[in-house]
Amino acid sequence: MSNTSRGFTLIEVLLAILIGTLVLTSVYGIFSSVSGARNRLEAEGEIYHQARVFFDRIGGELSSLRLSPLGKEAAFSSGKTLDGEIFFEFNTELVSPLLQQHGGISRVRYEVRQEEESAVLLRSEQILLTNLAASEPLVFIAGLQTFQLRYFSQGQWQDSWSGKFPPQLLEMTLELESDDRLIPFRSSFVLPGGRG
Repeated sequence: MSNTSRGFTLIEVLLAILIGTLVLTSVYGIFSSVSGARNRLEAEGEIYHQARVFFDRIGGELSSLRLSPLGKEAAFSSGKTLDGEIFFEFNTELVSPLLQQHGGISRVRYEVRQEEESAVLLRSEQILLTNLAASEPLVFIAGLQTFQLRYFSQGQWQDSWSGKFPPQLLEMTLELESDDRLIPFRSSFVLPGGRG
């Protein structure tokens, strides 16, 4: 009786290991790629959420713009801070829920402040019908790379605004950074009573 069973040769074993390694490497590459895409989408989703909340909030505040000035301030004003950063402020009847018990008109200020690698958009609010101090500026958007304002009045766009009345349109452009990519956002708002 002869024994015809034989084992695998060294070449067959090495070839099987090589094929197994190639399959496992490609499966790992696919999972790594899917994981990276998921992380990138989560980061971009957070940025889109920030921008949506900002545009919803500013849209509500601007649609509730209080046209009659209170005190020395114009109903709507904008300019540059001492550091050369953009700000704009206005009177609105839409106040933060925590401050609503004190009055129905507030002065809201949005201001860009440069930080180490990017800028932040700050928001502060002061109730105008009481003697409350203005709220401390809170970070509204972080990771801001670009923030621009344009004003439309009397058939033309302007880069700055000063006037007794608000402009007819306000256009905002901002860019937020996500994984070394800039994501642009732009929106325009019709201002009530805007005559410019």
